[in-house]
Amino acid sequence: MPADAQYHPLVPVRILDTRDGGVAVGAGSVIDVVVAGVGGVPVSGVGAVVLNVTATGATEGGYLTVFPAGSSRPLASNVNFVAGESVPNTVIAKVGAGGKVSVYNSVGATHVVVDVQGWFAE
Repeated sequence: MPADAQYHPLVPVRILDTRDGGVAVGAGSVIDVVVAGVGGVPVSGVGAVVLNVTATGATEGGYLTVFPAGSSRPLASNVNFVAGESVPNTVIAKVGAGGKVSVYNSVGATHVVVDVQGWFAE
């Protein structure tokens, strides 16, 4: 992102809650979340998004990693959790292919909740 990228805060909007469909994200699985054009984020001109990402209802302790869709998963984690707890964290993620970010779950199964809170211009 260029140094002059502007931040645009939003009223938080829930853009994903896997509890709604009843299917948790499995061990070693990646789900893609559309962020461009959703929850007040423009369709184009977006370099990164600010998200509140929550792991909830996990079957065992693990971590989530959020990264640009279509790119390699980094080794760092964004949300570390233990079984049965709900753990949120603020994440800034570059927007990847198709206007999406990817969310990786390390072990067990956990539900994932994503609220968009703002975005940075390219």
